[in-house]
Amino acid sequence: MSTEADATTLMRQIWDAAAEEYAAANGFNSTPAQCLAWSVLLARLFPPARPLRILDVGCGPGFVALALAELGHRVVGLDLSPRMLELATAAAAERGLDGVSFVLGAAEDPPVGIGTVDAVVSRHVLFTLPHPERAVAAWAARTGRGGRIVAIDSLWSDELRGDGGGNGYGCTPAPLLPQLHASDLEPARNAWRRAGLVDVLAERLGWIDEALRADGPLWTSVMCRDLSFYLVEGTVA
Repeated sequence: MSTEADATTLMRQIWDAAAEEYAAANGFNSTPAQCLAWSVLLARLFPPARPLRILDVGCGPGFVALALAELGHRVVGLDLSPRMLELATAAAAERGLDGVSFVLGAAEDPPVGIGTVDAVVSRHVLFTLPHPERAVAAWAARTGRGGRIVAIDSLWSDELRGDGGGNGYGCTPAPLLPQLHASDLEPARNAWRRAGLVDVLAERLGWIDEALRADGPLWTSVMCRDLSFYLVEGTVA
């Protein structure tokens, strides 16, 4: 595969095929302690005292979208994988959450029908994007002035990067994914700055790393030795 369209098609195929297993394993949310750590972080970023309309880009089976909805926010989950969206919709219904909806679409070009949101959030999506600046600019276009664009992602070790963490990213798409190869936070900061955002902040989430390593299945603990989570955010001027 040599084109961006091919890479996008491959991404959709990878995640459609992995959807059930990924949702069943619950990723980095395998235990109550891990879920609590993420909930604390999300409540810090989006306090429930001020309900917002939030776009969750690359929502997968819906963990972040559902957690934000439980905080009282109105959430639109966006994902490239139809099967992921089916699982997210079922999870929302099971938990009785009516403040969340799900839309099929690409992270770098969210459908205009979503409308305007107050904020955009993503988790473990930035490293999958061929054009991070284009994506961040598109997210900013979906928010009003003063809206916030927040991404939670991770720096990958050379070993983990080599096989794409088992997701197939170690093959053809990898050279097209600049954030997959980042060794520090500066590339993420620069993507936010190039997209025209202001008040750009970035920080390591070492306490999230520790929560994931200390409490959970062995495979999560082992994988997290090679991951270092971070946060980057900025404001739409």
